[in-house]
Amino acid sequence: MGKVTLESVYKIYPGNVEAVRDFNLEINDGEFLVLVGPSGCGKSTTLRMVAGLEEITRGTIKIGERIVNNVAPKDRDIAMVFQNYALYPHLTVYDNMAFGLKLRKYPKDEIAQRVKEAADILGIGELLQRRPKALSGGQRQRVAVGRAIVRKPEVFLFDEPLSNLDAKMRVQMRVEISRLHNRLETTMIYVTHDQTEAMTMGDRIVVMKDGIVQQVDTPIGLYDNPANKFVGGFIGTPPMNFFNGQLVMINSGLVFDEGSFKVPVPGEWKNALNPHVGKAIIWGVRPEDLGSPAAEQIEDAPRITATVDVMEPMGSETFVYMNTGEHSFISRVDAHRIFQVGEEAQLAVFVRKSHFFDAQSESLIV
Repeated sequence: MGKVTLESVYKIYPGNVEAVRDFNLEINDGEFLVLVGPSGCGKSTTLRMVAGLEEITRGTIKIGERIVNNVAPKDRDIAMVFQNYALYPHLTVYDNMAFGLKLRKYPKDEIAQRVKEAADILGIGELLQRRPKALSGGQRQRVAVGRAIVRKPEVFLFDEPLSNLDAKMRVQMRVEISRLHNRLETTMIYVTHDQTEAMTMGDRIVVMKDGIVQQVDTPIGLYDNPANKFVGGFIGTPPMNFFNGQLVMINSGLVFDEGSFKVPVPGEWKNALNPHVGKAIIWGVRPEDLGSPAAEQIEDAPRITATVDVMEPMGSETFVYMNTGEHSFISRVDAHRIFQVGEEAQLAVFVRKSHFFDAQSESLIV
């Protein structure tokens, strides 16, 4: 069974540097779990502790029902795909893929069968007699994945496997890895700093910062209900816009006052936000909820007036960088909506899709 459990796992380096703090998670058998966060957040360290390449300082890691804290990497029934491919340059593709099986004394016939199956799955059957230097980056990555597949492990571990590929190849490879997961139905733990990879590939996503888990949820759960300002700003492209301001009461209704504009708060949020009236608060709204066709179609939608700084046409839509005098922000608008740099424009706000965060803790309020 490919279930992986981490219970109160810590990694503390000399000098009392906490790379991972109190990590608790149960990864289901057959699940595709993604660890995501900025550089230095502890995601690769966590993966390496599961692999046995890093010793844990304290806590428990289980693969299936077996505690593997003191089990050597080769005995954990895992296979790992690295960022730099880690292929032997003097061996052919076939021998690279077969290397681990040969070390474990598998019969030649079984090795040949497993290598052929993996090569067929990955579409590299015609490359088996080439050496790594004769392969493109994408082909090398397929070989590295193939070397993991032939092992038929309980758990696959991927450590930023696509970061060395160009943009087009990254898209192609992430589709192939997702397709591979659907076919093999094996537990996969995948580390990336790219939130687009995380959103498109993961059944669940673990967002980390400074060694601490910020939130664990499905991609849509993270997008719709970020636990705090960090998650809200990390998930989504372009990132969520944040406005500092305060809540004020006007004619028995709550209003967010940014200084240069005011936005009425939906009535159903009043009870949750009442304790914050008169205090500093952070309002978060995604670029796609400012001036988008959906927002513009809302009758009586509140509007923000801001100055256009930069426009980035993306084909089907345009990213518009704007400022209110108090804050700079990004809007995603229809590609056919034309602005001029320097003009003042009004953008409708989809307020019910926005978020309010506590100014001190930065936790989500509503």
